[in-house]
Amino acid sequence: MKMNRPPQLYILSLVILLINLTLNIEARPQHNLQHIAVLENAAWEQTLPQHLQNPFYKSPRVRHALAKSSWFGPGEEVVYERQAEKIPRMEIYNVLSHAGLIPRRQYF
Repeated sequence: MKMNRPPQLYILSLVILLINLTLNIEARPQHNLQHIAVLENAAWEQTLPQHLQNPFYKSPRVRHALAKSSWFGPGEEVVYERQAEKIPRMEIYNVLSHAGLIPRRQYF
């Protein structure tokens, strides 16, 4: 014999499920979304001698705070292709040297 449940119970179950899913999605860490340039830079920094590494970032409290502040907020998206990486380095040099921010090279 099939028992009929009141519709309020179904709605309540659906609301609880929706809240649970929302909380789990927001609390999930985003490890797989690191940009390749960030990973390469972190690997390069690990090759530096100890006296050149910044001890500030070794604190677990600081690492946790930085990781949490870099999570995606409303309206933010993953960047797979950075537009800044497409600018030739010579173009950057020309802009900075013409602005007088760096000295011009005497040779080419």
